Amino acid sequence: MEVIADLHIHSRYSMATGKEADLEHLDLWGRYKGLQVVGSGDCTHPEWLKELEAKLTPAAPGVYELKPGLALPLKIKGPHWERVPPVRFVITGEVSTIYKKAGQVRKVHLVLLLPGLEAAQKFSARLGRLGNITADGRPILGLDAKFILELALEIDPESLVIPAHIWTPWFSVLGAKSGFDSLEECFEEHTGQIHALETGLSSDPAMNWRVSALDRFLLVSNSDAHSPPKLAREANIFKVPPTFPDLARALRTKEGFGGTLEFFPQEGKYHMDGHRACNLRATPEEARAWGGKCPHCQKPLTYGVMHRVLDLADRRPGEKHAGARPFESLIPLPEVLGQALEVNPGAKKVSHLYFRLLEKLGPELEILRRTPLPDLAREGGGLLAYGIDKMRRSQAHIAPGYDGVYGEIRLFTPEERREVAGQGAFWRQAAAKADSPKPLQAPFLDNPEDSPSHKVSEPALETPADPLLTGLNPAQRQAVLHQGPPLIVQAGPGTGKTRALTHRLAFLLARRGAAPEEILALTFTRQAAGEMETRIRELLPDFPGLERLTVKTFHALGHQILLSRETPRDVASEDQRRQLLRQSAKRHKAPFSSLENRIIHWKQNLQYPEDLEEVNEPEAAAFKDYEASLLKEGLWDYEDLIARPTLLLTRQPGLREAYQRRYRHLLVDEYQDLNAAQYRLFRTLAGQDAEIMVIGDPDQAIYGFRGASPRYFAQFREDWPDAVTMNFKETYRLPRPILEAARQVRAAAGASTPVLTTHRPGDHPLVLLERATEAAEARAIAREIERLVGGFSHLALEDEKLRHRPPEEKAGFRDVAVLYRLHALGPELERNLTAAGIPCLLPKESVGPELDGLDLAAEKVKLLSLHAAKGLEFPYVFIAGCEAGLLPWEPEGEGRGDPEEENRLFYVGLTRASRQVFLSRARTRTLWGRKKRTLLSPLVQTLDADILQRADESPPASRRRKPQPQLFPEIGPLRKKTR
Repeated sequence: MEVIADLHIHSRYSMATGKEADLEHLDLWGRYKGLQVVGSGDCTHPEWLKELEAKLTPAAPGVYELKPGLALPLKIKGPHWERVPPVRFVITGEVSTIYKKAGQVRKVHLVLLLPGLEAAQKFSARLGRLGNITADGRPILGLDAKFILELALEIDPESLVIPAHIWTPWFSVLGAKSGFDSLEECFEEHTGQIHALETGLSSDPAMNWRVSALDRFLLVSNSDAHSPPKLAREANIFKVPPTFPDLARALRTKEGFGGTLEFFPQEGKYHMDGHRACNLRATPEEARAWGGKCPHCQKPLTYGVMHRVLDLADRRPGEKHAGARPFESLIPLPEVLGQALEVNPGAKKVSHLYFRLLEKLGPELEILRRTPLPDLAREGGGLLAYGIDKMRRSQAHIAPGYDGVYGEIRLFTPEERREVAGQGAFWRQAAAKADSPKPLQAPFLDNPEDSPSHKVSEPALETPADPLLTGLNPAQRQAVLHQGPPLIVQAGPGTGKTRALTHRLAFLLARRGAAPEEILALTFTRQAAGEMETRIRELLPDFPGLERLTVKTFHALGHQILLSRETPRDVASEDQRRQLLRQSAKRHKAPFSSLENRIIHWKQNLQYPEDLEEVNEPEAAAFKDYEASLLKEGLWDYEDLIARPTLLLTRQPGLREAYQRRYRHLLVDEYQDLNAAQYRLFRTLAGQDAEIMVIGDPDQAIYGFRGASPRYFAQFREDWPDAVTMNFKETYRLPRPILEAARQVRAAAGASTPVLTTHRPGDHPLVLLERATEAAEARAIAREIERLVGGFSHLALEDEKLRHRPPEEKAGFRDVAVLYRLHALGPELERNLTAAGIPCLLPKESVGPELDGLDLAAEKVKLLSLHAAKGLEFPYVFIAGCEAGLLPWEPEGEGRGDPEEENRLFYVGLTRASRQVFLSRARTRTLWGRKKRTLLSPLVQTLDADILQRADESPPASRRRKPQPQLFPEIGPLRKKTR
């Protein structure tokens, strides 16, 4: 008995899978391929599990088949297909684990084989409490791989866990980028429960035999198919009955395991070493001789799977251990036919001939492995027979893959084609000996439509996923693909707005044919613009002309326009601007603070002194004086960089039309930060036929002091009545407690914030730290940071009482930010944190709109104002000074300010955290020389008790004063006399 099984596959609930990856088509294509057993795939996904339960019925212990009436009819008939049994399904799945171990991030994929659907339900339920198992059929979990093994065995001791594609550089147990050097390092004391290893498409058993440490493991192979036609690219041969106990026993003991059917590993795109940019393919020996550098450009080579195998190898090529099982290297039949016909494997010619051959000769694996060559020649032609003969003898012409370039496995050279064509008589004679009634004529290969088989419908072959759409959720994908009317996207924190905008930009270039010079992408910081350009180059590494792409801040674009049309000036520094402004204010007896705010307001509304002739105020005269001073010094101030180019475009139709003709595609990030002048500049640049996408979050509009306002969302819809509005409602940053806290804060202000769903696991409540003074508050923050880092002093190690649930991983200092409403709080926090031994960074901040210069790569705790933190993300966030009058800010004698914007500012602070938020306050605070008692911020009071935990104020046990021993315990403690 021979049972061929493909155990590692995926359903339509996995990323990049075909819609026909359902049980009916898996059964159908399993029969076409000649498989007896197929893995169910994705057994942890709740929706797929429901389908498995609804459509499968037990066929034998631990295996299932489709319920009566569900199997799809075969498209072919004939003696080979009269009694083909249904495919049996064994319950399988794959889990991706990403975690830190021994100081490194590990990414290990595991294949699960479970004894039945009941075990799958239990396993799925357990994983569902640990992470998100619904976003992908192959869930990605931040769990140690050995924990997955432990959990599977706890659910059912008969379960099997097989490390998947063990040499893949980035996602495997032995991968060079994120794996281990041995199975023992990964699974530790549980290594004995690992019985089999999956070789993967980029390695075959012969490569694995060179590592003696793998001898005790059975080597298995599976297709990892993402669509039914890709089944059986690799498979396993069992010589046991097709039941779960028999299959599992063979995998554990190797008894009854007959070997594997393999892909040619050289076809993998990381098989060999190399450097794609220089078209260089190298052997591991050559790479070592070159010191790992490309000999052409001296840049690092990318090491392939073979290099990694040789790193761990202790045997010479060709050596194998006594228990090694045989294997056969095959090429999928559609690929063989494509080469024979010199067309793509997905072509209709290939499909017609494929089903013709199956009808005449039987399942695909039988054709590839056993069908006599004369029969192949009779039904498919001499070239097909010649190619399969070469494949069986492993005599293909191979150009191995390297550095992301797929390898090529060629069966025919031009000379061989001519030679085989000249041997037609030989193949016809061979076919005659097989009693063929009618030899197949050459025209069949050229015109398969002439055959009755052309009536067979084309199978749904897999279409490769577009890499520019891979990883996007449906809403993001819709935004990327949108064409036509202007598009406005409202995207909350962590929903991937910049990602969507960047992918749209790349899609415009690479898929819709937009020229780089036709695209204008605007953002608000040089850092954001630089990151966007970097992402574009990563998405389109070889795309020509990217240097002509315009990705700029509003101010940089305005400066560019000014330089092209006016006498160049320098941009005034903040000190220069304020000095000139003070001089003008003094000359005209205008209040400096009032004058500064009025001039900013006027320029943001595109008003200059000549527009204010009727304004008889000291500020108007001082404004005119200030502008004259700027001109005399050859300077523009920051507001000029928006206002002046906007006026130029407004007043010069030819210039405006030139820019509108050039920029056919406009994209704006962080749209909520626009002020009146920036909106006018953007509106003026947008031509009638321009494609427009703006994206932002009105709940994060916090720069009112610069004129920014969320009202420009409504203005956009007024100016473009046909605009399409989309909402991104899936956040990948915020765990549930933070998401709920943010919602409650905005609801308290009456905001109609879209309800977000989260893909981020985590249930840490927000923590409130209340202390007597600002110094005590800072020390409490320091102790929490020390706990998060895992302790960096002997005193911390003595503290046995941890008041809050510890994080899953130790944080680095760069994972923590301390935020505050007023800059005045920063120095006090810095002093106390530094005194506690915590390295911290207090950037020099200004109110300029481009908040650059933060050393975000430093291993330090960041101290930032809430305004400066916008756009950033940290696992752990502390918000200090959560006190009435301070947050929200209510300056004395100046009214309440803008309570709506203060609410949004707190919302921004909360949503900077991806794991946990700590809120703190001092009951008394000294600020600007005045000491006063405080009350808890009303913004904090909007939070429900189930998501806000008040921390114990008592110091750690090790820091408490121990009671003094009594000299005379028999008479009890001494007491002070009272009067």
